[in-house]
Amino acid sequence: MASTTNYDVIILGGGPAGISAAVWCADLGLKAVLIEERTELGGQLLRIFAPITNYPGLSTENGIDMRDRLVESLRPTDCTIRTNTSCRRCDVHSKTLVLEDGDSIQGKAIMIATGVRRRHLKVAGELEFAGRGILDSGAKDKDLVRDAHVVIVGGGDAALENALVLSKNARTVTVVHRGKDFSARNEFVEAAKGRPNIIFKTMHTVRRFLGNEKLEGIELIDEIGNPSTIDVQFALIRIGVEPNTELFRGQLDLDEKNYIAVACNFVTSIPNVYAIGDVACPNAPTIATAIGSAAIAVKELKLAV
Repeated sequence: MASTTNYDVIILGGGPAGISAAVWCADLGLKAVLIEERTELGGQLLRIFAPITNYPGLSTENGIDMRDRLVESLRPTDCTIRTNTSCRRCDVHSKTLVLEDGDSIQGKAIMIATGVRRRHLKVAGELEFAGRGILDSGAKDKDLVRDAHVVIVGGGDAALENALVLSKNARTVTVVHRGKDFSARNEFVEAAKGRPNIIFKTMHTVRRFLGNEKLEGIELIDEIGNPSTIDVQFALIRIGVEPNTELFRGQLDLDEKNYIAVACNFVTSIPNVYAIGDVACPNAPTIATAIGSAAIAVKELKLAV
């Protein structure tokens, strides 16, 4: 039988922003529940396999190590944590969540920390060859590509940085980018240009991934429509991210890229609904920003409720 539970604050998302919000709610005496659809907390931290060295005062071996440090700060709190819990509907006006099991959660305020997800090319073969040639992470999978030909799709920091990582083991790394110029930092671009086994294929887009049991090739198309095919064993797609805001479209003000629009205190267009972390900070998607935005929002929220 469906039931309703009441809280001061409903926190949606269990990444750094959501964890920080839960800690601050406990510190300020607010009864909170944290909802995370995955089986464990961590958000994008679970996809970071390289050392994290840019969080002031704390360096970790990888994202999971950082996640464990953050989760440890939750242990002394009485925040209710619900993982593996999906939300069917969120009414920001009534501050009500309806979960997939039919239960509902009522709050005085909502803290949205749903983060972002990696963008997909949405071309044939992309899903089929995931884990069968299409890599999840350059840092995690660098040993798999030894003496292989790898294609990296994208032109930003992540694409060029991964090209540098994988070029240490791969025979050849081809960077496929739809534009003429790269958006990556110049230091990454110049370093990649200095690697003899990194090849640039600009003004090209991916039409489809080819293969049988595993990835064997990629079909490209240039700016005037000429197709071409290159043989590859592995590919890595790094074309940016998009916000997880489907639940809130039509309810909250969003920007042109569907990130949640917020004021300087991270309140949204609806009173007592806040958005924190990457879902509201497209220009500064960092761990430090996520944790700091949560602190600001919860302190503002305490004054409001």
